[in-house]
Amino acid sequence: MIPLTLASIIEATGGTVLGGLAKPDLFSGVSIDSREIPSGCLFIAVRGERFDAHDFLPQVAAAGAGAAIIDRPEMAKGLNIPCIIVPDTRKALGRLASHVRRRLSSRVIAIGGSNGKTTTKHLVGSVLASALRGTQSPKSFNNDIGVPLTILGVSPADDYVILELGTNHPGELAPLSMMAMPDIAAITSIGPEHLEGFGDLAGVRREELTLLDGLVPEGLCIASADDAELPTLARLRARRVITFGFAPDSDLRIREVDCTLEGIRFRIAGSDEEFSLPLPGRHNAANALVAIAIGREMGLCDAAIRQALASCSRPEMRMQVMRLGQYTILNDAYNANPASMLAALETIASAQVPGRRIAVLGDMRELGAQSSALHCQIGTAAAGSSLAILLTVGVDAEHIAEAAIAAGMSADTVIRATDAVQAAKLLTPMLRPSDTILLKGSRGMRMERIVSSLAEMAPLPDAH
Repeated sequence: MIPLTLASIIEATGGTVLGGLAKPDLFSGVSIDSREIPSGCLFIAVRGERFDAHDFLPQVAAAGAGAAIIDRPEMAKGLNIPCIIVPDTRKALGRLASHVRRRLSSRVIAIGGSNGKTTTKHLVGSVLASALRGTQSPKSFNNDIGVPLTILGVSPADDYVILELGTNHPGELAPLSMMAMPDIAAITSIGPEHLEGFGDLAGVRREELTLLDGLVPEGLCIASADDAELPTLARLRARRVITFGFAPDSDLRIREVDCTLEGIRFRIAGSDEEFSLPLPGRHNAANALVAIAIGREMGLCDAAIRQALASCSRPEMRMQVMRLGQYTILNDAYNANPASMLAALETIASAQVPGRRIAVLGDMRELGAQSSALHCQIGTAAAGSSLAILLTVGVDAEHIAEAAIAAGMSADTVIRATDAVQAAKLLTPMLRPSDTILLKGSRGMRMERIVSSLAEMAPLPDAH
């Protein structure tokens, strides 16, 4: 972290201080977790859905925090550390991150889009870490808490920081972009997501384009050309734009892709050099193009980029191939929207597998008035995906089952469950050796519980 003094924290947040001098007066760490308090760190009392960190201030002070930012002044009474009083601690966290961002020499990379943000962040991190030093947001730290915490954790010696910026309602992304002030901003894709807030695809596109609101004047925008309108709109907001994807007019265009469950191999138009990636799914070739473009922008040669992509690890629950006894699990259970669900079905349908293909598909949440139609679209696609069994999970996923049957899938092969626990119980007796099972659903469906249930039947080797 960029070291902060008590005076600079007060200046950045606009707060007023109660109590004595901080010991030390120089902070090299920030925490919002009362369970993890490094000695001398700055604690910010942020409210969560089920707790208020103000309630733990006595423990925080006793653990050795150097100071605390709070918005309940009465909680400062009796504490032996300085308390900086602000109107809203969550907003103060963002202001402090903005203050630090303006002092960073690291290049800031922001990744947004409807699908593939976390996988793309992972690939970009794998490429850059092969030659440079940097920081990237952990897991899905992509909101107004995760983004500032990532910025505050950047080391003065870092060459780069990779931020994932997410949104689920209009107006959420722009403040994060203004805080991040990215040198490079990548929009991975545009697709139906959080339609309860955005309304339609145009609303999604408008929101994702606000990722460019904070782009520095000579910054680089990397935008998917597979959404026909995105490149033109991006060029209205950014001076430098590189497009990528499968579209014929992409600056970086995928010429050919070979896919297996073990990974993909692909070539870029204008070159005979082959890139490989140990992640299944044709769509991951497009995610890899973002990593290639950013690697080149950061001064890496293609040979180094190629080697880094070929040897990168597989992120958990994102096209993660797992061997479970005699079965293969394609665990893409972290989250789901229509575009990512279609990509997952395409992956299992096109893969060469020794046995049957089974898809376990859960509800896709927050799709608003279009939810039924979009779930039906998935059902129609499932019917054409060479599935031996389709198991749907949840109320909304009933539409997937109905549409699959209407599109010609035998009703005997379409099973319905209310939740992941019941789905595992229904699935277990149906399995045969060499089956390949796709798991996909929105985060709230917790589809990964099916893996845990199946693991009780056979030892689970390390995922690869």
